[in-house]
Amino acid sequence: MGLEVLVPLVMGALLKVAGKVADGALGAVEDAAKRGAAEVFAKIKSWWSTDLSASGDLARFEAEPDMYLPVVEARMVKKLIAEPEMQASLAALVERPGPHVEVFQTIAKAHGITGVKVKEMIGGRVHVDQKVNEGASDITGADIDRLG
Repeated sequence: MGLEVLVPLVMGALLKVAGKVADGALGAVEDAAKRGAAEVFAKIKSWWSTDLSASGDLARFEAEPDMYLPVVEARMVKKLIAEPEMQASLAALVERPGPHVEVFQTIAKAHGITGVKVKEMIGGRVHVDQKVNEGASDITGADIDRLG
């Protein structure tokens, strides 16, 4: 997995732990995503523990994610380039199969139906199966703001 894919996934996990990703109604999926994000965060925290500057940036990121996101992301890229074994380790963490959501809907005489709405997803799988009768309108299978 290249850095162009890995770094946004890792940063998404860090933002989830820092509480910047809004929580929604998919409780079990969110809990699994939080556990996975916490595992990524713990790995980075341990990895950066011997680097006072990096660990300080990570602590400040936890307190002010918006302010320190660019700092932590730039440091992440630099460190991953320098340590390919950590890049492989983090890639293995984020590539693990995550939670999955399956939505099956049979729709008749309905308006304004959405199968699944996702605001941020750092892993897992979504499948929507909708059977729509003639009386239904304004149907959305999946409304996704960011996937990976």
